[in-house]
Amino acid sequence: MNEQAKTRILVIDDEESIRYAVDAGLDFLGDYDVHFAEDGAKGIEGLKTLSPDLVLVDLVLPTVGGMGILEAIRKDPDINRPDRVVLMTGHSNPFDEEHMDDVGIDKILSKPFKLEQLKSALFD
Repeated sequence: MNEQAKTRILVIDDEESIRYAVDAGLDFLGDYDVHFAEDGAKGIEGLKTLSPDLVLVDLVLPTVGGMGILEAIRKDPDINRPDRVVLMTGHSNPFDEEHMDDVGIDKILSKPFKLEQLKSALFD
């Protein structure tokens, strides 16, 4: 029997409560292969070793910030571009729609968020 591979998701956020909320939300939404990184350097390593399908990345992180991770996704030949990149931020939206493509963002998820907002950011 040929089982379909699970969608691999990498969540890069230094706040344990956010990682927990995303994990609980994704568990409710379906059966995903979810991985976590609590800082930017570990996030970049996860991007290289896991080749995730979806990435949720916080804007403000220790070691390497969200913008550094977005740059690595665009420029590092050891990173396969995920199908979808969602920037999570507790700050006001740093980008308008026309500049999101320039930095490699598919969606922006404002913290705190609700389950429907998480679902929309990842799958709409």
